[in-house]
Amino acid sequence: MPQYRRQQSAVFVFAPDAELTTHTLTAALPSPWLRHLRIAWESRPQRHNTGNLPTRSLSALLPAFDPRITSLDYHLDSPHALRATANPSMPFDLAVAAWAAIDVAPHLPGTDWEALLGEHPVQWHNEDLDLAHLARARVHPNNTADPAAAAWSLLPSLLAEHVATAGLMLAGHAYTGWLGPTQPDRRRRVYLGPPGELTDRTGAHGLYTPYIEFHLETIPGDPQVRLHADLHMARFAARPISYIPRRGDKSPTLSALLHTDTGFLTSTERRMLVQAELTLQHTADGPRLTWAPRVSRLLALLSRPHYPAPDTLRTDPASLAVSTEKALAAWATHSTGMRYYLPASPDASSTPGARKTAEHPAAPGYQPRDHLEVFDALAPLLAPLGLIPVIATHKAPARTRSFPPPAAHVPAGPRPHYHLEHWTTAPRTRQALHLALTDKLALTHEPGDSPDGPATYNGEDYSLTVYPYDPGNLTGGVPRSAHADRAERRADDDRARAAHAQQIREHVPPATSVRAALIELEDQHYFGRNQLLDPKPSFKTNLPPLARRVQCMRPVLPAPDKASKVKRYPGTDLRASEIERAASSALDALRQLGYLPDLPQPPGITGPFELITFWMPPAPGNQCVPMILRARPGVPPTAQLMPTRASSHEPEIPFTQLPEALTAHRGRINAYRDRPALVDFLRQALAPDSTTDRIFLARAATLRRRDIWPWLQDTYLTPAAVHAPGTRLDHLENVPGPRKPKDLPGLRVIRLREAADRNAVAHLFGVPFDEETQQRTPGNGRFSGLVQHSDTVFYGLNPRPDQNQTPLKITKLDPAQPQNATWSVHNPRPLEIVTAFLQGGDDPAELAMYVQVLRRSVLHAANDTVWPWLIHCADLMTEYLV
Repeated sequence: MPQYRRQQSAVFVFAPDAELTTHTLTAALPSPWLRHLRIAWESRPQRHNTGNLPTRSLSALLPAFDPRITSLDYHLDSPHALRATANPSMPFDLAVAAWAAIDVAPHLPGTDWEALLGEHPVQWHNEDLDLAHLARARVHPNNTADPAAAAWSLLPSLLAEHVATAGLMLAGHAYTGWLGPTQPDRRRRVYLGPPGELTDRTGAHGLYTPYIEFHLETIPGDPQVRLHADLHMARFAARPISYIPRRGDKSPTLSALLHTDTGFLTSTERRMLVQAELTLQHTADGPRLTWAPRVSRLLALLSRPHYPAPDTLRTDPASLAVSTEKALAAWATHSTGMRYYLPASPDASSTPGARKTAEHPAAPGYQPRDHLEVFDALAPLLAPLGLIPVIATHKAPARTRSFPPPAAHVPAGPRPHYHLEHWTTAPRTRQALHLALTDKLALTHEPGDSPDGPATYNGEDYSLTVYPYDPGNLTGGVPRSAHADRAERRADDDRARAAHAQQIREHVPPATSVRAALIELEDQHYFGRNQLLDPKPSFKTNLPPLARRVQCMRPVLPAPDKASKVKRYPGTDLRASEIERAASSALDALRQLGYLPDLPQPPGITGPFELITFWMPPAPGNQCVPMILRARPGVPPTAQLMPTRASSHEPEIPFTQLPEALTAHRGRINAYRDRPALVDFLRQALAPDSTTDRIFLARAATLRRRDIWPWLQDTYLTPAAVHAPGTRLDHLENVPGPRKPKDLPGLRVIRLREAADRNAVAHLFGVPFDEETQQRTPGNGRFSGLVQHSDTVFYGLNPRPDQNQTPLKITKLDPAQPQNATWSVHNPRPLEIVTAFLQGGDDPAELAMYVQVLRRSVLHAANDTVWPWLIHCADLMTEYLV
């Protein structure tokens, strides 16, 4: 891999002398509206929010009403409650009327909200703003950028409109820009032209198009607000949809983009896309898509275009792909897990097991060269607005660049012996596991074992006995209820799950020692497509009390004929990838039994040391399970659940005992009702009275909330000056002073923010750089390592996974090569590592590198992980929260 000394992110900042004056419109919601709405809301029985009006749902409705409206303030009585980039084409009271009828006062069906609100129309006011000044005029006390609210809400939309008007030249092709809807978090998208068609070699067919999402972000201690321009791929249905996955216990939902050449509200609109939500309802006549209630009500009020029957998006999406003078186009947005019917083959009926459905043919993600090509194309477009590319960064000058390879924790005395049940009767799957253990994991099979009995394998660090187990019909899935009534359907499914759980308990005897059950099982999409309940949650719930850990593995398939390019494992009819997958499944099972890495000692710390983290995964029923994880060199890691009303004392337990505790519903709390106890538990995790050297890893996404630990927010995070969890920082004059390193000896706090946290962490790409001219030179590529942004902010990037071998020269932006869109690519998304609180003499770069190394220390996977291994293993254990 080339050595790139500089790294470029797809981020822009304002030049020091930039000016960006723009004309905007603002409005307040009329006070008579608020009076009527609040009276109706307060009279609504069993409302979830007993205080303010449910403004979030109104914000979600705005993209379906008029994309010119860029934001809605949480404070509806503010004089700037509404902001728009142009005068809305229709009275805003229509959107509020639809929202009021569905979300505010569904218990008052007779109220004519259109007439009631129409008596007091919204009064829009002109306002000229210098957004460049508003974006950089203020900073927080910790020197973090503090852009004005108008900059947050207007800049993404202004830039998106600018790019949509100008278009982009990419890969030698002129892309036209279609303005996308404003997102509830004020982000704005530009879709690069209409969706293109794509068919892969299996016959899967779909639509796709690139889009750019603009949003503002900050970095703690950086006075510049950063404009991200992220390249993504939007995928749409082109064949009838066979399966829409549900998220949780709610009905499956689908998002759609709507477009018309003649304008949604007037004939003078720019080309734009409107977003609408749909819900899959099970009726006596079968499943049907319906518009979400708010959207349905709003569409009934807007009569200019002809809106299609919503279920057509499921049964015949291709018929809606092009708009006409009387009807709009609608594209059903693909989400992970959706599947589509393949066209009927003439010989399908005579081919047993012929595939009838497929996933979307386009693989998500773009190459580094694609991201940088878009970035370079945007630079001249944004320069007249005062925006310039952010300066390329350097790799961190950490001296500890290499740690010894991860090693298993091997206790003193006899080497550990693990037990594994292999739940399958398929000879091919058993063969794959045997080859994985002997060839990939380098274990020696003891001779003389019976082919149908237990088999023992010996290795340098451990030994393993594999017991064949016939699961009978336990793994086949349970028929899902087809009852038209949702409540009856749920009750039927609950009874079916209970019966399956009882069957497990009767079929599976308790084990005398803890073992892993490696279960051959189809994935959840298979069961969903076949109207079956996935049995995996039942296994996760019912096997831990029987002293079993659960690891599932999809069935092993034979390799295609020898003419295929699929690589075979030598001497077998199996795919080579199947042996790799079997090895990974075996290692995952061993991880749950205690085959974990030993914690390395961090640089600069020679005495006793603890690595601590606080993990708070969600649990069913609007609950969560706070837990403290601790690791120490030379000893196995431990876990501690939060005490609850049902279990007032929760001791520190071995990490491997978490499955029993989680399936017994221990540690489950309501995060809002039990917030004081939660904050107290978090304070205990920091061990403020200890003097032991310790590093606390804090995940920003869950802990930075203002009523948990607001000091972790960009706004307040000040190195070497920590405020305790639970300290509200809204009014600093009433807050006790922060604590310094001498007040908390031994404590270090490192904040982690993953790329998936609202995409707040930008892509980073290795680029050639001319040090003399201080300019990028042509070329781009992947790199791994640690990048330093400031004295306390670092970015860790992992290498490309071994299984991803897409050539870096491939581009997905050339419409003349649509098949390139089928390539799976790996996006280099970094982990943001902020050394927020250190002790005197600590080297921030060394400790940031230590955290990065912990992402490459797992034993159960060949690839590096998103999180350091302690958090990663805790995250995997939360599969037992069912």
